[in-house]
This record gives sequence, C-alpha cells and structure tokens, in this order.
Amino acid sequence: MILNGKGALNGTRLRVTDGGGTEASSAWYSTPVNIQQFTTNFSFQITGGTNPTADGFAFVIQGGPSTALGPAGGGLGYGPGAVGGTGGLANSIAVKFDLYSNNGEGPDSTGLYVNGASPTTPFVDMRSSGVNLHTTDVFNVQISYNGTNLTMQITDTTTNATCTQTWPINIATTVGGNTAYVGFTGGTGGNTAIQEIIGWTM
Repeated sequence: MILNGKGALNGTRLRVTDGGGTEASSAWYSTPVNIQQFTTNFSFQITGGTNPTADGFAFVIQGGPSTALGPAGGGLGYGPGAVGGTGGLANSIAVKFDLYSNNGEGPDSTGLYVNGASPTTPFVDMRSSGVNLHTTDVFNVQISYNGTNLTMQITDTTTNATCTQTWPINIATTVGGNTAYVGFTGGTGGNTAIQEIIGWTM
C-alpha cells in the first residue's frame, strides 16, 4: 500500500484515521489495476469509544497519482466537505461510508461520487436497513462492477443487517483509462473515530 496523510498500518489492519481531529488520509494499492469489471471484498471496523462520531471513509478508484489526497473532515480524504468546494480527486469514483451529517445526509449514509465531488449529497440513508456504522461492529462489504452497474452490499457481521445499493456508472471513462489506483480514503474533523480496514481482496 502507498500511504498518504494519516494513513498507516496497525498490525495487519489498514488504519485510515487514528482518532485525532481534522485528519485526511489515502491508501492505494501499489500499482494500478484493471477496473473494467471486478468484484472486491473488504471488512472494516470503526471504533474510538462507545459511539464513534465522524467523519467516515470511502472506497476509491482514481486515475491520478499515487500521492492523491483530498480534504479532511466531511470531505473524507476524497472531496470538499461542502458542495461546490474544491480540492477533490479528479478522474475518480468513490463509494462512501459516512458517519456524520455535514450537509443534511444524516449520520449513517452511503453514496457514489465522481471526480472529487463533495461526498455529502446526494446520499442513500442506510438507517432503515438496520445498518448502523456507529455500533463498533465489524462490517463486510462487497462491491461488484459488471462494466455498467456498480453494486455495493454492506452487512453487519453481528446483527446481519444488510443494505444493498446499485448505481449506473462507466468507471473507465470516468477515471480516464482501463487501469487505475484503487484504495481507501478517510477523514475526521472536530469529531473523530478510529477507522480500520481489516482485510481486502479484489
């Protein structure tokens, strides 16, 4: 992994944020990979007390350099913390796992964002599914792409609550090629959390 910002290894885990304030991180697999069609699986855990509060992280595919890193806080290390802001990752897509309502998205949301857009709105509220990112449970995520649609399924390994969402997207056109850097970004602001990827295959 290529680590930027606050990204670090914690034993066998990838620590995206470490519980400090106003953090941003990115972590990329060391070489670009083919993104025309794929299935990727990862597990994560968000801790830092009984109710980790902010801000979240994202699974990201990007056609820029391995040093790519976006803003902290609600930007999740990917894009600006508010719609219309600057500093996001160009030629990219991101699926977020968002703990904090920066722009009305609620405290438990996901969404697909492109070209470094603010990972706030539009959004998918996961609360009705029973998926609660604040529990400190371990979550399993599968993201699959068939060349036309990107499907994300997240499952709480303790409660078995599941949320599934599908978005139409041409990833190769968006990132500018058939290969790209793939990894994770994350952020904290005034509120914090320890966010760790436990394992990842693609």
